[in-house]
Amino acid sequence: MDWTLVFDETGEEDAIIPHIMEEHSALPRLSRFVNKIFPDEDVVNIGDHRLVELSSIHYAPYEKSFSLRALYFLSINYILGVGCLGVPYAFARAGFILCICIILVVSFVSFLTVMWVAETGDRYEKAQDRENALTESSKLLSMSERTCLEPRYEVLDLVNYYLGPIHKIIYQFSLVFLMFVGLLAYTQVFCGSIAALFWVNGNAPPGLSQVIFGAIVLPLSCMELDEQVSIQSLMAAARFFAIFVMVAGSIMALLVDDSPERTASNHPPYWAKPDQDGCHMSYFVCYSGFGVAFSTALFSQLFQHSVPGLLRPLKDQHRLINKVPKVFGASLITTCSLYLILGSTASSYFGGNTQSSVNMNFAAKDFYFGFNEEKTHHWSMRILSFMAGIVVIFPALDTISVFPLIVNTLGSNLYAASGPPFLKYISRNLAAFHCMGSMQGQKYSDLSREDRTSLLRHASKLSTIFWRLVAAVPPLVTSLWASDLSFSLLLSSIAGLYVAFFAPALLQLFSSQNDLEKTMFSGWYSSRILAYPVIAFALFSLYVVLSQIDDTWKIMHSQ
Repeated sequence: MDWTLVFDETGEEDAIIPHIMEEHSALPRLSRFVNKIFPDEDVVNIGDHRLVELSSIHYAPYEKSFSLRALYFLSINYILGVGCLGVPYAFARAGFILCICIILVVSFVSFLTVMWVAETGDRYEKAQDRENALTESSKLLSMSERTCLEPRYEVLDLVNYYLGPIHKIIYQFSLVFLMFVGLLAYTQVFCGSIAALFWVNGNAPPGLSQVIFGAIVLPLSCMELDEQVSIQSLMAAARFFAIFVMVAGSIMALLVDDSPERTASNHPPYWAKPDQDGCHMSYFVCYSGFGVAFSTALFSQLFQHSVPGLLRPLKDQHRLINKVPKVFGASLITTCSLYLILGSTASSYFGGNTQSSVNMNFAAKDFYFGFNEEKTHHWSMRILSFMAGIVVIFPALDTISVFPLIVNTLGSNLYAASGPPFLKYISRNLAAFHCMGSMQGQKYSDLSREDRTSLLRHASKLSTIFWRLVAAVPPLVTSLWASDLSFSLLLSSIAGLYVAFFAPALLQLFSSQNDLEKTMFSGWYSSRILAYPVIAFALFSLYVVLSQIDDTWKIMHSQ
Protein backbone atom coordinates (compact mmCIF):
# COMPACT_ATOMS: atom_id res chain seq x y z
CA MET A 1 0.00 0.00 0.00
CA ASP A 2 1.42 3.39 -0.98
CA TRP A 3 0.53 5.60 2.00
CA THR A 4 2.00 8.67 0.29
CA LEU A 5 -1.15 8.80 -1.81
CA VAL A 6 -3.02 10.14 1.22
CA PHE A 7 -0.43 12.68 2.37
CA ASP A 8 -0.48 16.41 1.65
CA GLU A 9 3.08 16.97 0.44
CA THR A 10 3.47 20.70 1.06
CA GLY A 11 7.06 20.69 2.23
CA GLU A 12 6.06 22.85 5.20
CA GLU A 13 7.03 20.48 7.98
CA ASP A 14 8.02 21.61 11.47
CA ALA A 15 11.47 21.13 12.88
CA ILE A 16 12.45 17.67 14.02
CA ILE A 17 13.24 17.15 17.69
CA PRO A 18 16.62 15.37 18.00
CA HIS A 19 15.57 12.70 20.50
CA ILE A 20 12.67 11.75 18.27
CA MET A 21 15.05 11.15 15.37
CA GLU A 22 17.03 8.85 17.63
CA GLU A 23 13.89 6.77 18.03
CA HIS A 24 13.70 6.35 14.25
CA SER A 25 10.33 8.05 14.01
CA ALA A 26 11.31 11.36 12.45
CA LEU A 27 9.53 11.20 9.15
CA PRO A 28 7.17 14.14 8.53
CA ARG A 29 4.90 11.76 6.63
CA LEU A 30 4.04 10.07 9.91
CA SER A 31 2.35 13.10 11.38
CA ARG A 32 0.55 13.74 8.11
CA PHE A 33 -0.55 10.12 8.11
CA VAL A 34 -2.15 10.55 11.54
CA ASN A 35 -3.71 13.85 10.47
CA LYS A 36 -5.22 12.12 7.45
CA ILE A 37 -6.73 9.40 9.61
CA PHE A 38 -8.02 11.95 12.15
CA PRO A 39 -8.61 15.13 10.08
CA ASP A 40 -10.91 16.66 12.68
CA GLU A 41 -8.22 16.86 15.34
CA ASP A 42 -6.13 20.01 15.74
CA VAL A 43 -2.43 19.49 15.21
CA VAL A 44 -0.23 21.96 16.99
CA ASN A 45 3.15 20.29 16.98
CA ILE A 46 4.53 17.63 14.72
CA GLY A 47 6.02 15.87 17.71
CA ASP A 48 2.55 15.36 19.15
CA HIS A 49 1.75 13.01 16.32
CA ARG A 50 5.13 11.37 16.00
CA LEU A 51 4.93 7.58 15.76
CA VAL A 52 7.69 5.32 16.92
CA GLU A 53 7.53 2.67 14.23
CA LEU A 54 5.57 2.97 11.03
CA SER A 55 6.01 -0.71 10.35
CA SER A 56 3.92 -1.49 13.41
CA ILE A 57 1.11 0.72 12.08
CA HIS A 58 0.82 -1.09 8.83
CA TYR A 59 0.50 -4.83 9.39
CA ALA A 60 2.93 -6.56 11.70
CA PRO A 61 6.20 -5.11 12.94
CA TYR A 62 9.48 -5.84 11.22
CA GLU A 63 11.46 -6.73 14.31
CA LYS A 64 11.33 -10.42 13.53
CA SER A 65 13.04 -11.99 10.60
CA PHE A 66 13.87 -15.46 9.47
CA SER A 67 16.75 -17.28 7.89
CA LEU A 68 17.26 -18.45 4.33
CA ARG A 69 16.39 -21.95 5.50
CA ALA A 70 13.01 -20.67 6.67
CA LEU A 71 12.54 -18.87 3.34
CA TYR A 72 13.30 -22.14 1.56
CA PHE A 73 10.78 -24.15 3.58
CA LEU A 74 8.07 -21.50 3.25
CA SER A 75 8.62 -21.35 -0.51
CA ILE A 76 8.37 -25.14 -0.68
CA ASN A 77 5.11 -25.05 1.25
CA TYR A 78 3.67 -22.38 -1.04
CA ILE A 79 4.57 -24.41 -4.13
CA LEU A 80 4.13 -28.02 -3.10
CA GLY A 81 0.40 -28.50 -2.69
CA VAL A 82 -1.91 -31.43 -3.27
CA GLY A 83 -1.49 -30.79 -6.99
CA CYS A 84 1.66 -32.92 -6.87
CA LEU A 85 -0.63 -35.94 -6.43
CA GLY A 86 -1.85 -35.41 -10.00
CA VAL A 87 1.62 -35.54 -11.55
CA PRO A 88 1.80 -39.38 -11.88
CA TYR A 89 -1.53 -39.34 -13.73
CA ALA A 90 -0.11 -36.73 -16.13
CA PHE A 91 3.00 -38.88 -16.67
CA ALA A 92 0.87 -41.91 -17.54
CA ARG A 93 -1.41 -40.03 -19.95
CA ALA A 94 1.11 -37.78 -21.72
CA GLY A 95 4.15 -40.00 -21.66
CA PHE A 96 7.34 -39.63 -19.72
CA ILE A 97 9.35 -37.64 -22.25
CA LEU A 98 6.59 -35.13 -23.02
CA CYS A 99 5.66 -34.62 -19.36
CA ILE A 100 9.29 -34.15 -18.29
CA CYS A 101 9.79 -31.49 -20.96
CA ILE A 102 6.63 -29.64 -19.93
CA ILE A 103 7.54 -29.59 -16.22
CA LEU A 104 11.08 -28.36 -16.96
CA VAL A 105 9.82 -25.53 -19.18
CA VAL A 106 7.16 -24.44 -16.69
CA SER A 107 9.69 -24.50 -13.83
CA PHE A 108 12.09 -22.30 -15.82
CA VAL A 109 9.38 -19.78 -16.70
CA SER A 110 8.21 -19.73 -13.08
CA PHE A 111 11.71 -18.84 -11.88
CA LEU A 112 11.83 -15.94 -14.33
CA THR A 113 8.48 -14.53 -13.25
CA VAL A 114 9.22 -14.97 -9.54
CA MET A 115 12.45 -13.00 -9.85
CA TRP A 116 10.71 -10.32 -11.95
CA VAL A 117 8.21 -9.73 -9.15
CA ALA A 118 11.12 -9.38 -6.70
CA GLU A 119 12.94 -6.96 -9.02
CA THR A 120 9.82 -4.89 -9.61
CA GLY A 121 9.26 -4.65 -5.87
CA ASP A 122 12.78 -3.29 -5.37
CA ARG A 123 12.27 -0.72 -8.15
CA TYR A 124 8.96 0.27 -6.59
CA GLU A 125 10.53 0.93 -3.20
CA LYS A 126 13.32 2.99 -4.77
CA ALA A 127 10.79 4.95 -6.82
CA GLN A 128 8.81 5.71 -3.67
CA ASP A 129 11.98 6.92 -1.95
CA ARG A 130 12.81 9.22 -4.87
CA GLU A 131 9.29 10.67 -4.97
CA ASN A 132 9.30 11.23 -1.24
CA ALA A 133 12.72 12.89 -1.37
CA LEU A 134 11.45 15.41 -3.93
CA THR A 135 8.57 16.46 -1.71
CA GLU A 136 10.30 16.53 1.67
CA SER A 137 11.72 19.89 2.75
CA SER A 138 14.66 18.36 4.59
CA LYS A 139 16.69 15.18 4.56
CA LEU A 140 15.48 13.60 7.76
CA LEU A 141 16.76 10.09 7.43
CA SER A 142 19.05 8.16 5.15
CA MET A 143 17.59 6.21 2.27
CA SER A 144 18.08 2.90 4.05
CA GLU A 145 16.34 4.19 7.18
CA ARG A 146 13.38 5.47 5.19
CA THR A 147 13.16 2.12 3.45
CA CYS A 148 13.05 0.37 6.82
CA LEU A 149 10.14 2.55 7.86
CA GLU A 150 8.26 2.35 4.59
CA PRO A 151 4.94 0.45 4.69
CA ARG A 152 4.97 -2.90 2.99
CA TYR A 153 3.69 -3.50 -0.50
CA GLU A 154 1.87 -6.30 -2.28
CA VAL A 155 1.88 -7.29 -5.94
CA LEU A 156 -1.41 -5.42 -6.22
CA ASP A 157 0.44 -2.18 -5.45
CA LEU A 158 3.07 -2.95 -8.09
CA VAL A 159 0.41 -3.60 -10.71
CA ASN A 160 -1.41 -0.37 -9.83
CA TYR A 161 1.79 1.70 -9.91
CA TYR A 162 3.30 0.38 -13.14
CA LEU A 163 0.35 -0.97 -15.14
CA GLY A 164 -2.49 1.31 -14.08
CA PRO A 165 -5.93 0.98 -12.44
CA ILE A 166 -7.43 -1.28 -15.12
CA HIS A 167 -4.77 -3.93 -14.61
CA LYS A 168 -5.15 -3.47 -10.87
CA ILE A 169 -8.83 -4.40 -11.10
CA ILE A 170 -8.02 -7.38 -13.33
CA TYR A 171 -5.28 -8.57 -10.99
CA GLN A 172 -7.40 -8.11 -7.88
CA PHE A 173 -10.34 -10.02 -9.36
CA SER A 174 -8.03 -12.76 -10.68
CA LEU A 175 -6.25 -13.17 -7.36
CA VAL A 176 -9.44 -13.25 -5.29
CA PHE A 177 -11.13 -15.73 -7.64
CA LEU A 178 -8.06 -17.95 -7.92
CA MET A 179 -7.47 -18.07 -4.19
CA PHE A 180 -11.11 -18.44 -3.19
CA VAL A 181 -11.55 -21.45 -5.46
CA GLY A 182 -8.22 -22.81 -4.21
CA LEU A 183 -9.19 -22.41 -0.56
CA LEU A 184 -12.53 -24.05 -1.25
CA ALA A 185 -10.79 -26.96 -2.95
CA TYR A 186 -8.35 -27.37 -0.05
CA THR A 187 -11.25 -27.41 2.41
CA GLN A 188 -12.97 -30.15 0.43
CA VAL A 189 -9.74 -32.16 0.21
CA PHE A 190 -9.29 -32.04 3.99
CA CYS A 191 -12.92 -32.93 4.70
CA GLY A 192 -12.81 -35.80 2.21
CA SER A 193 -9.57 -37.20 3.66
CA ILE A 194 -10.79 -37.01 7.26
CA ALA A 195 -14.14 -38.57 6.36
CA ALA A 196 -12.45 -41.45 4.51
CA LEU A 197 -10.10 -42.16 7.42
CA PHE A 198 -12.41 -41.96 10.43
CA TRP A 199 -15.96 -42.69 9.24
CA VAL A 200 -17.48 -45.75 7.67
CA ASN A 201 -18.03 -45.28 3.93
CA GLY A 202 -16.73 -41.71 4.30
CA ASN A 203 -20.04 -40.43 5.66
CA ALA A 204 -19.02 -37.85 8.26
CA PRO A 205 -21.69 -35.84 10.14
CA PRO A 206 -22.49 -32.69 8.12
CA GLY A 207 -20.30 -29.76 9.06
CA LEU A 208 -18.11 -31.64 11.54
CA SER A 209 -15.10 -31.88 9.22
CA GLN A 210 -15.37 -28.17 8.42
CA VAL A 211 -15.45 -27.31 12.13
CA ILE A 212 -12.34 -29.41 12.78
CA PHE A 213 -10.54 -27.86 9.84
CA GLY A 214 -11.54 -24.34 10.83
CA ALA A 215 -10.40 -24.86 14.41
CA ILE A 216 -6.94 -25.74 13.10
CA VAL A 217 -6.39 -23.31 10.22
CA LEU A 218 -8.13 -20.13 11.43
CA PRO A 219 -5.67 -19.48 14.30
CA LEU A 220 -2.77 -20.24 11.94
CA SER A 221 -4.21 -17.88 9.32
CA CYS A 222 -4.13 -14.98 11.80
CA MET A 223 -0.41 -15.48 12.42
CA GLU A 224 2.36 -13.71 10.50
CA LEU A 225 4.72 -15.72 8.33
CA ASP A 226 7.64 -15.32 10.72
CA GLU A 227 5.42 -16.75 13.47
CA GLN A 228 4.63 -19.81 11.37
CA VAL A 229 8.22 -20.78 10.59
CA SER A 230 8.41 -23.72 13.03
CA ILE A 231 4.99 -25.06 12.02
CA GLN A 232 5.65 -24.67 8.30
CA SER A 233 9.07 -26.29 8.64
CA LEU A 234 7.43 -29.27 10.35
CA MET A 235 4.80 -29.47 7.62
CA ALA A 236 7.50 -29.30 4.95
CA ALA A 237 9.25 -32.24 6.61
CA ALA A 238 5.93 -34.13 6.67
CA ARG A 239 5.48 -33.40 2.96
CA PHE A 240 8.93 -34.72 2.14
CA PHE A 241 8.32 -37.84 4.19
CA ALA A 242 4.96 -38.57 2.54
CA ILE A 243 6.45 -38.11 -0.92
CA PHE A 244 9.39 -40.30 0.10
CA VAL A 245 6.94 -43.03 1.12
CA MET A 246 5.16 -42.78 -2.24
CA VAL A 247 8.43 -42.88 -4.21
CA ALA A 248 10.08 -45.60 -2.11
CA GLY A 249 6.87 -47.61 -2.02
CA SER A 250 6.50 -47.44 -5.81
CA ILE A 251 10.12 -48.49 -6.32
CA MET A 252 9.73 -51.35 -3.83
CA ALA A 253 6.55 -52.49 -5.59
CA LEU A 254 8.33 -52.38 -8.95
CA LEU A 255 10.95 -54.76 -7.58
CA VAL A 256 8.63 -57.34 -5.95
CA ASP A 257 5.25 -57.28 -7.73
CA ASP A 258 5.48 -59.60 -10.74
CA SER A 259 1.72 -59.98 -11.20
CA PRO A 260 1.14 -60.93 -14.85
CA GLU A 261 -1.99 -58.77 -15.07
CA ARG A 262 0.05 -55.57 -14.59
CA THR A 263 3.48 -56.34 -16.06
CA ALA A 264 5.05 -58.13 -19.00
CA SER A 265 8.57 -58.10 -17.53
CA ASN A 266 10.20 -61.39 -16.58
CA HIS A 267 12.65 -59.84 -14.14
CA PRO A 268 12.78 -56.80 -11.81
CA PRO A 269 11.92 -54.01 -12.19
CA TYR A 270 8.44 -55.09 -13.21
CA TRP A 271 7.31 -52.12 -15.29
CA ALA A 272 3.60 -51.56 -15.91
CA LYS A 273 2.35 -52.55 -19.33
CA PRO A 274 2.22 -49.67 -21.83
CA ASP A 275 -1.11 -48.94 -23.48
CA GLN A 276 -0.46 -48.52 -27.17
CA ASP A 277 -4.09 -48.06 -28.22
CA GLY A 278 -5.93 -45.96 -25.63
CA CYS A 279 -2.81 -44.04 -24.55
CA HIS A 280 -3.62 -44.53 -20.88
CA MET A 281 0.02 -45.41 -20.22
CA SER A 282 2.96 -44.27 -22.34
CA TYR A 283 6.67 -44.24 -21.58
CA PHE A 284 7.46 -41.88 -24.43
CA VAL A 285 5.06 -39.33 -25.97
CA CYS A 286 1.27 -39.31 -26.17
CA TYR A 287 -0.08 -36.01 -27.49
CA SER A 288 -3.66 -36.79 -26.47
CA GLY A 289 -2.53 -36.30 -22.86
CA PHE A 290 -0.81 -32.99 -23.54
CA GLY A 291 -3.64 -30.90 -22.11
CA VAL A 292 -3.73 -32.85 -18.86
CA ALA A 293 0.04 -32.69 -18.42
CA PHE A 294 0.26 -29.02 -19.33
CA SER A 295 -2.51 -27.87 -17.00
CA THR A 296 -1.09 -30.00 -14.16
CA ALA A 297 2.41 -28.59 -14.59
CA LEU A 298 1.20 -25.04 -15.18
CA PHE A 299 0.11 -24.51 -11.59
CA SER A 300 2.56 -26.88 -9.94
CA GLN A 301 5.10 -24.05 -9.52
CA LEU A 302 2.80 -21.11 -8.83
CA PHE A 303 3.77 -18.76 -5.98
CA GLN A 304 4.51 -15.45 -7.73
CA HIS A 305 1.78 -13.63 -5.80
CA SER A 306 3.45 -14.57 -2.51
CA VAL A 307 6.92 -13.17 -3.27
CA PRO A 308 6.51 -9.83 -1.39
CA GLY A 309 5.39 -11.59 1.77
CA LEU A 310 8.29 -14.04 1.57
CA LEU A 311 10.85 -11.27 1.09
CA ARG A 312 9.53 -8.88 3.73
CA PRO A 313 11.11 -10.48 6.82
CA LEU A 314 14.50 -10.30 5.04
CA LYS A 315 14.22 -6.55 4.57
CA ASP A 316 17.58 -4.74 4.91
CA GLN A 317 19.46 -7.96 5.55
CA HIS A 318 21.58 -7.44 2.46
CA ARG A 319 23.79 -10.45 3.06
CA LEU A 320 20.71 -12.69 2.92
CA ILE A 321 18.88 -10.78 0.20
CA ASN A 322 21.75 -11.34 -2.21
CA LYS A 323 21.13 -15.08 -1.89
CA VAL A 324 17.38 -14.91 -2.49
CA PRO A 325 17.64 -15.88 -6.20
CA LYS A 326 19.55 -19.01 -5.19
CA VAL A 327 16.94 -19.88 -2.56
CA PHE A 328 14.02 -19.42 -4.95
CA GLY A 329 15.92 -21.37 -7.59
CA ALA A 330 16.67 -24.15 -5.11
CA SER A 331 12.99 -24.26 -4.09
CA LEU A 332 11.82 -24.63 -7.69
CA ILE A 333 14.53 -27.19 -8.46
CA THR A 334 13.49 -29.18 -5.40
CA THR A 335 9.82 -29.24 -6.29
CA CYS A 336 10.59 -29.91 -9.95
CA SER A 337 12.78 -32.87 -8.97
CA LEU A 338 10.11 -34.22 -6.64
CA TYR A 339 7.52 -34.00 -9.40
CA LEU A 340 9.75 -35.83 -11.86
CA ILE A 341 10.73 -38.58 -9.41
CA LEU A 342 7.20 -39.08 -8.04
CA GLY A 343 5.59 -38.97 -11.48
CA SER A 344 7.97 -41.46 -13.09
CA THR A 345 8.06 -44.00 -10.24
CA ALA A 346 4.35 -44.07 -9.34
CA SER A 347 3.12 -44.19 -12.94
CA SER A 348 5.69 -46.90 -13.77
CA TYR A 349 4.06 -49.16 -11.20
CA PHE A 350 0.36 -48.28 -11.42
CA GLY A 351 0.43 -47.76 -15.20
CA GLY A 352 -2.97 -47.24 -16.80
CA ASN A 353 -4.63 -47.61 -13.39
CA THR A 354 -2.98 -44.46 -12.04
CA GLN A 355 -5.65 -42.32 -10.39
CA SER A 356 -5.96 -38.57 -10.99
CA SER A 357 -4.91 -38.24 -7.32
CA VAL A 358 -2.30 -40.95 -6.81
CA ASN A 359 -2.85 -41.22 -3.06
CA MET A 360 -6.10 -43.04 -3.88
CA ASN A 361 -4.03 -45.86 -5.40
CA PHE A 362 -2.34 -46.26 -2.03
CA ALA A 363 -5.74 -46.17 -0.30
CA ALA A 364 -6.88 -49.39 -1.96
CA LYS A 365 -7.61 -52.12 0.59
CA ASP A 366 -5.51 -54.70 -1.24
CA PHE A 367 -2.48 -52.46 -1.74
CA TYR A 368 0.59 -53.51 0.25
CA PHE A 369 3.40 -52.07 -1.87
CA GLY A 370 3.45 -55.14 -4.09
CA PHE A 371 3.82 -57.71 -1.30
CA ASN A 372 1.63 -60.79 -1.18
CA GLU A 373 -0.56 -60.72 1.90
CA GLU A 374 -0.51 -64.51 2.29
CA LYS A 375 3.27 -64.82 2.05
CA THR A 376 4.22 -61.87 4.28
CA HIS A 377 4.43 -61.75 8.07
CA HIS A 378 1.43 -60.04 9.66
CA TRP A 379 3.61 -57.48 11.47
CA SER A 380 5.18 -56.51 8.18
CA MET A 381 1.71 -56.12 6.69
CA ARG A 382 0.72 -53.81 9.54
CA ILE A 383 3.75 -51.65 8.93
CA LEU A 384 3.01 -51.50 5.20
CA SER A 385 -0.62 -50.66 5.92
CA PHE A 386 0.51 -47.86 8.27
CA MET A 387 2.83 -46.44 5.61
CA ALA A 388 0.01 -46.48 3.06
CA GLY A 389 -2.15 -44.63 5.60
CA ILE A 390 0.46 -41.87 5.78
CA VAL A 391 0.09 -41.35 2.04
CA VAL A 392 -3.70 -41.30 2.34
CA ILE A 393 -3.61 -38.64 5.07
CA PHE A 394 -1.02 -36.56 3.18
CA PRO A 395 -3.65 -34.29 1.51
CA ALA A 396 -5.14 -33.44 4.92
CA LEU A 397 -1.73 -32.48 6.35
CA ASP A 398 -0.90 -30.56 3.20
CA THR A 399 -4.04 -28.45 3.35
CA ILE A 400 -3.32 -27.52 6.99
CA SER A 401 -0.02 -26.06 5.80
CA VAL A 402 -1.09 -24.38 2.56
CA PHE A 403 -4.44 -22.94 3.66
CA PRO A 404 -2.97 -20.38 6.14
CA LEU A 405 -0.32 -19.32 3.61
CA ILE A 406 -2.93 -18.57 0.95
CA VAL A 407 -5.12 -16.76 3.47
CA ASN A 408 -2.11 -14.69 4.53
CA THR A 409 -1.49 -13.57 0.96
CA LEU A 410 -5.14 -12.95 0.10
CA GLY A 411 -5.82 -11.14 3.38
CA SER A 412 -2.80 -8.88 2.87
CA ASN A 413 -3.97 -7.95 -0.61
CA LEU A 414 -7.50 -7.24 0.62
CA TYR A 415 -6.07 -5.03 3.36
CA ALA A 416 -3.93 -3.19 0.83
CA ALA A 417 -7.02 -2.66 -1.33
CA SER A 418 -9.10 -1.36 1.61
CA GLY A 419 -6.71 1.56 2.14
CA PRO A 420 -6.47 4.16 4.94
CA PRO A 421 -10.25 4.73 5.31
CA PHE A 422 -10.73 1.27 6.82
CA LEU A 423 -7.85 1.74 9.27
CA LYS A 424 -9.32 5.12 10.16
CA TYR A 425 -12.68 3.50 10.88
CA ILE A 426 -11.14 0.86 13.15
CA SER A 427 -9.02 3.44 15.00
CA ARG A 428 -11.98 5.72 15.69
CA ASN A 429 -14.06 2.82 16.98
CA LEU A 430 -11.28 1.63 19.25
CA ALA A 431 -11.13 5.08 20.81
CA ALA A 432 -14.93 5.46 20.93
CA PHE A 433 -15.53 2.14 22.70
CA HIS A 434 -12.65 2.64 25.15
CA CYS A 435 -11.02 -0.59 24.09
CA MET A 436 -7.58 0.61 25.04
CA GLY A 437 -7.68 0.57 28.85
CA SER A 438 -5.62 3.66 29.64
CA MET A 439 -7.60 5.85 27.22
CA GLN A 440 -10.77 5.97 29.28
CA GLY A 441 -13.05 8.46 27.54
CA GLN A 442 -10.26 10.66 26.26
CA LYS A 443 -10.36 12.40 22.91
CA TYR A 444 -7.69 11.48 20.46
CA SER A 445 -6.19 14.98 20.70
CA ASP A 446 -5.73 14.50 24.45
CA LEU A 447 -3.86 11.20 24.12
CA SER A 448 -0.13 10.94 24.61
CA ARG A 449 2.16 9.96 21.77
CA GLU A 450 2.55 6.46 23.23
CA ASP A 451 -1.22 5.97 23.46
CA ARG A 452 -1.73 7.10 19.87
CA THR A 453 0.94 4.73 18.68
CA SER A 454 -0.63 1.89 20.65
CA LEU A 455 -4.06 2.76 19.25
CA LEU A 456 -2.87 2.58 15.64
CA ARG A 457 -0.94 -0.62 16.28
CA HIS A 458 -4.04 -2.32 17.63
CA ALA A 459 -6.15 -0.94 14.79
CA SER A 460 -3.70 -2.32 12.23
CA LYS A 461 -3.57 -5.71 13.92
CA LEU A 462 -7.36 -5.93 14.10
CA SER A 463 -7.67 -4.88 10.46
CA THR A 464 -5.18 -7.53 9.41
CA ILE A 465 -7.03 -10.24 11.33
CA PHE A 466 -10.37 -9.05 9.97
CA TRP A 467 -9.31 -9.31 6.32
CA ARG A 468 -7.69 -12.69 6.86
CA LEU A 469 -10.91 -13.98 8.39
CA VAL A 470 -12.78 -12.52 5.42
CA ALA A 471 -10.50 -14.59 3.20
CA ALA A 472 -10.68 -17.78 5.30
CA VAL A 473 -14.26 -18.16 6.54
CA PRO A 474 -16.31 -18.04 3.27
CA PRO A 475 -14.55 -21.08 1.71
CA LEU A 476 -15.16 -23.06 4.90
CA VAL A 477 -18.87 -22.22 4.82
CA THR A 478 -19.24 -22.68 1.05
CA SER A 479 -17.74 -26.19 1.25
CA LEU A 480 -20.92 -27.31 3.05
CA TRP A 481 -22.82 -27.02 -0.24
CA ALA A 482 -20.24 -27.04 -3.05
CA SER A 483 -19.70 -30.59 -4.26
CA ASP A 484 -18.11 -30.42 -7.72
CA LEU A 485 -15.35 -27.88 -8.29
CA SER A 486 -13.94 -29.30 -11.51
CA PHE A 487 -15.35 -26.60 -13.79
CA SER A 488 -14.61 -23.80 -11.32
CA LEU A 489 -11.01 -24.97 -11.11
CA LEU A 490 -10.75 -24.79 -14.88
CA LEU A 491 -12.10 -21.24 -14.86
CA SER A 492 -9.66 -20.26 -12.13
CA SER A 493 -6.88 -21.43 -14.43
CA ILE A 494 -7.43 -18.30 -16.53
CA ALA A 495 -7.03 -16.14 -13.43
CA GLY A 496 -3.93 -18.12 -12.49
CA LEU A 497 -2.34 -17.41 -15.87
CA TYR A 498 -2.69 -13.68 -15.38
CA VAL A 499 -1.37 -13.78 -11.81
CA ALA A 500 1.54 -16.11 -12.54
CA PHE A 501 2.70 -15.14 -16.03
CA PHE A 502 1.02 -12.14 -17.67
CA ALA A 503 1.29 -9.72 -14.73
CA PRO A 504 4.96 -10.48 -13.81
CA ALA A 505 6.07 -10.23 -17.45
CA LEU A 506 4.26 -6.93 -17.95
CA LEU A 507 5.66 -5.62 -14.66
CA GLN A 508 9.18 -6.44 -15.80
CA LEU A 509 8.64 -4.64 -19.12
CA PHE A 510 7.10 -1.46 -17.74
CA SER A 511 9.10 -1.16 -14.52
CA SER A 512 12.44 -1.46 -16.30
CA GLN A 513 11.43 0.75 -19.23
CA ASN A 514 12.79 3.96 -17.72
CA ASP A 515 14.79 2.47 -14.87
CA LEU A 516 17.99 0.84 -16.06
CA GLU A 517 19.56 0.74 -12.61
CA LYS A 518 20.30 -2.71 -11.25
CA THR A 519 18.18 -4.01 -8.39
CA MET A 520 19.15 -6.09 -5.36
CA PHE A 521 17.93 -9.15 -7.26
CA SER A 522 19.40 -8.45 -10.70
CA GLY A 523 20.89 -11.35 -12.66
CA TRP A 524 20.96 -12.98 -16.07
CA TYR A 525 17.15 -13.17 -15.96
CA SER A 526 16.79 -9.36 -15.75
CA SER A 527 16.81 -8.78 -19.50
CA ARG A 528 13.60 -7.21 -20.81
CA ILE A 529 13.88 -9.36 -23.93
CA LEU A 530 12.96 -12.46 -21.92
CA ALA A 531 9.56 -10.98 -21.09
CA TYR A 532 8.35 -11.34 -24.68
CA PRO A 533 8.75 -15.14 -24.97
CA VAL A 534 7.15 -15.48 -21.53
CA ILE A 535 4.12 -13.51 -22.74
CA ALA A 536 4.01 -15.75 -25.82
CA PHE A 537 4.16 -18.78 -23.52
CA ALA A 538 1.31 -17.34 -21.46
CA LEU A 539 -0.80 -16.82 -24.59
CA PHE A 540 -0.18 -20.43 -25.63
CA SER A 541 -1.13 -21.55 -22.13
CA LEU A 542 -4.32 -19.52 -22.36
CA TYR A 543 -5.19 -21.28 -25.62
CA VAL A 544 -4.69 -24.71 -24.01
CA VAL A 545 -6.79 -23.78 -20.96
CA LEU A 546 -9.60 -22.33 -23.09
CA SER A 547 -9.62 -25.49 -25.20
CA GLN A 548 -10.02 -27.60 -22.07
CA ILE A 549 -12.81 -25.35 -20.81
CA ASP A 550 -14.59 -25.67 -24.14
CA ASP A 551 -14.29 -29.48 -24.12
CA THR A 552 -15.54 -29.67 -20.53
CA TRP A 553 -18.46 -27.35 -21.31
CA LYS A 554 -19.51 -29.55 -24.23
CA ILE A 555 -19.33 -32.69 -22.10
CA MET A 556 -21.42 -31.07 -19.34
CA HIS A 557 -24.15 -30.06 -21.79
CA SER A 558 -24.18 -33.41 -23.57
CA GLN A 559 -24.98 -35.29 -20.35
